[in-house]
Amino acid sequence: MIRINLLPKEIRDKGKGTEWVILAALVLVLFGLLGAGSYGLKKRRYEKDAAKKMRWSGELAEIKKKVDRVTELDNQRNLLNAKKNTVVQLLQGRILYPIFMEHVYQTLPKDVWLNDLKLTEAGDKSIVVEAKSESLTVDSVADWLETLESRTDRFGGVDLSAIDIKGDAKAVTYSFTIKFTYRPPAGS
Repeated sequence: MIRINLLPKEIRDKGKGTEWVILAALVLVLFGLLGAGSYGLKKRRYEKDAAKKMRWSGELAEIKKKVDRVTELDNQRNLLNAKKNTVVQLLQGRILYPIFMEHVYQTLPKDVWLNDLKLTEAGDKSIVVEAKSESLTVDSVADWLETLESRTDRFGGVDLSAIDIKGDAKAVTYSFTIKFTYRPPAGS
């Protein structure tokens, strides 16, 4: 069978180009639909991520508030501990001098009295004492010196100055200065 096309060549070629145009349009529409679908998916994922970020930001803000509160409470605790330690040290310092006076009084013979006490605190909570004293007898001075030297747990570095005699034949007093270091008992 033989086919004869009687249409002129211009008319025959006229229809061939539209197929390609339709195919190109379909491909463009298909790419457009795929792009729109991909854009929709990415937009939905972005919105979910943004919502998650907002929720996490809220949680982070709550956690930061709690951390700030804990930090504030720690600072208050440290301040209160510092105040407590200061009060304890002050109380220990207040107790130190009454204990010192009690220990010195226990060593002091009845015929010796103190005219002046010069106290200087050393770094190790010990007290350097310079006591200007008077006595009715030289034996009382010797007794006090011997008592201080025998109590090495509390007193150290005992040093006696020259003894001056004051008064007349009826009433004689002996004036002297004694220096020593007092070490308080542990815990005071």
